[in-house]
Amino acid sequence: MDKIKEEIRLLIAFVLSILIIFIFSRIQQSKYLPGQTTETKQTQPNQVLTQEIKSEVSKILEGENYEFENGSYYLKFDKKFGYIKEIGLKKFLRKREKFFSLNEGVLIFYNPLVFSENDYLIKTSNNELVLTKDTSGFYYLKKFLIPENDYIFYLEENFRNKTDKDIELKDYKNEIIKINLVDIGIPRSYIPPKIIVGINKLPVFIEPYKVKEQKVYKNCNWVGFSSRYSLIFIYFSEKSTISLEKDGKFLNVNLINESFIIEKNKEKNYKFKFYAGPSDYFVAKDYVKEDIYGHGFFALMGKFLFSVLNSIHKVIPNWGWAIIILTFIIKIVFFPLTRKSLYSMKQLQKLRPYLQDVQKKYKDNPYQLQKELMNIYKEYNINPFAGCLPTIIQIPIFIGFFLALRNSVFLRGASFIFWIKDLSMPDTVFKINNFPVNILPILMTITSYFQQKLTPQTDQSQKSLTVIMPLMFLFILYNFPSGLLLYWVTMNIASLIEQYFISKNFPKIRRKK
Repeated sequence: MDKIKEEIRLLIAFVLSILIIFIFSRIQQSKYLPGQTTETKQTQPNQVLTQEIKSEVSKILEGENYEFENGSYYLKFDKKFGYIKEIGLKKFLRKREKFFSLNEGVLIFYNPLVFSENDYLIKTSNNELVLTKDTSGFYYLKKFLIPENDYIFYLEENFRNKTDKDIELKDYKNEIIKINLVDIGIPRSYIPPKIIVGINKLPVFIEPYKVKEQKVYKNCNWVGFSSRYSLIFIYFSEKSTISLEKDGKFLNVNLINESFIIEKNKEKNYKFKFYAGPSDYFVAKDYVKEDIYGHGFFALMGKFLFSVLNSIHKVIPNWGWAIIILTFIIKIVFFPLTRKSLYSMKQLQKLRPYLQDVQKKYKDNPYQLQKELMNIYKEYNINPFAGCLPTIIQIPIFIGFFLALRNSVFLRGASFIFWIKDLSMPDTVFKINNFPVNILPILMTITSYFQQKLTPQTDQSQKSLTVIMPLMFLFILYNFPSGLLLYWVTMNIASLIEQYFISKNFPKIRRKK
């Protein structure tokens, strides 16, 4: 009868957890639905170069598109204002993708120096794209060098003053990155997008959603924008001042020129080098040498584990099987420690009645109680802390594995078997009223439950954790990428097999000779 009641409690708890996940996901969806905004195109004079007019522009200025492609990239430029609307990489593609968008919700080099009704004249030669505007007073050139075999872009801007007067603008702001806060993703994401500002070559990380007022950073060497899989990283030729300014639903990353002067019949040049590619450390490290990935213990553990995973993948070119093989390797490495841990826990479980008698006998004498317990542990060769040791050691491994896989671009679009079509996405098989049904987190919960049931428990109060812990992880990890959950499920199954065979071969309790 008690067994039936326990199973009913488990079923109720499981159903309640699913309901909580469903309700929470619906609340979040409604909370972050984009609000309706009316965007209007600004009408500009024939040729204007004034900071005052620029500061009034709060909506996206947009003209017709110009598309460029080579073997590695797809780019979309605005013909009237000359900024980059889209940078698409033709690698690491998901099913039915033409390209992998690196700047979703982000415009690059948005602010033009010249406002004019005329479109840019655009010429291409191999991987060089040149945009020019020539008016009666000004000549403006933007020349992009687009990579074919790596991820480094070059931009040269040239502005010539054809008038007979000097031009001077104070605190001129050039919007090198314009972020649409609605389009870049939900801020509760476990890898939120970040702005990275390099101040005297040291990185400062800023979450766009938390910027409520203007922020100014001086002595900047570079600025970047990173999301889960992509990184835009812009280098400056000299130390510069950067400002972050909220503009409605946009956040502008401005390059500030404290004194912008162009003498009559003279020109001014700017040169930029920027990385546009995956944010994955194992791709970007050859191009972005700055310390933006950290050197902490967990980060180093993640890098080491992914290096091993990558070596396995070279032999077995399927990331799903590589994750499973690495998981079993980890279990084999820790098998002696796990075996000793389970043995100590089993011994404590069998000696529980005797230990409880000792605790009752010496409950008013803590010193004598501790002494008697230590004598019993020594007599039966038991380590009371051995049960915690494998868990404590494996926590850094799991965290390292999580850090290695959570934004691994190599898993993007990588299929495994059966219903798992993309290891970088949840393994949703179907939806019920827009609620995703994911198989791996459910398997994780079931295997975690049985794993804890098989684990010897030295304290009866731990029984409730057998149900609570798996359900808690179900709630937290339900929409995590299937690659991470594949690791967890494999680890649980390997642990079940390990515990079963160890429990069948437990030695009899013997006193230490």
